[in-house]
Amino acid sequence: MSRIVTNTSANLVYMYYSENQDALSSALEKLSSGLQINRSADDPSGLAVSEVERDEVTGTNAAVNVIANATNFINTQDGYLQSVNDMLGQMEQLAVSYNDSTLGTSDKTDLNTEFQALFSEMNTNINGQAEYNSVMLFTTNALTFQVGADSADTFTIAGTSNISSLTGVATTLTITLLSNIQAATGNVATARAKLGAAQVQLNYKSTAQMDYSTNMGAAEGRIRNVDVAQESTIYAKEQILVQSSTAMLAQANASPQNVLSLLK
Repeated sequence: MSRIVTNTSANLVYMYYSENQDALSSALEKLSSGLQINRSADDPSGLAVSEVERDEVTGTNAAVNVIANATNFINTQDGYLQSVNDMLGQMEQLAVSYNDSTLGTSDKTDLNTEFQALFSEMNTNINGQAEYNSVMLFTTNALTFQVGADSADTFTIAGTSNISSLTGVATTLTITLLSNIQAATGNVATARAKLGAAQVQLNYKSTAQMDYSTNMGAAEGRIRNVDVAQESTIYAKEQILVQSSTAMLAQANASPQNVLSLLK
């Protein structure tokens, strides 16, 4: 049937043309952005899943940085305690020398002066001014670190005792001091062993969190990233369809002109 007012063929062709044009624009957008999902309408459920996974990756990467800071904190503590070990060794040597009966009073005074200087420095390091980014290195308070994306993923470093309980060293050389210094050396060694064990735990946690972040990022990428080869094929197909529907639309619009021949 030949009609002029309503060109059904042209309307139908235009509908397909619009659909093909939208599909072509979508494929072009995906290829340009590199993303399969550019807005929620592209894949609502996929977007929801990928956003959760993306947040997990972001939180986990932040936790890896926290673990690195905790490790550096422990390393700094251990460095100070190494100095304390060295000073205790020198103080033990002074205590042994002090118990030499062949030494005169002035000699023992000199030994005690050096001992006092070492003790003062050790006390300053552990019980006074040693800090890490304004946080006291040696305190009885425990420190808690967030080492994962979930609120329950925390790690606590036990507080380190102050100088009196850590060393038990008197401030003046006496004949009974040697055993106290040796006990203090053992206490410092125990403290360092605990710090070392904590650092080993943190190293494993860091490795696990980095592995988790990598795998979660891959899962998020599989949902969100575009398959370039597949999308290029779709783009080529839609481009041909747009060109074809454009040509057919021109033909459909020209069809009513045939009716004019009936009016001659």
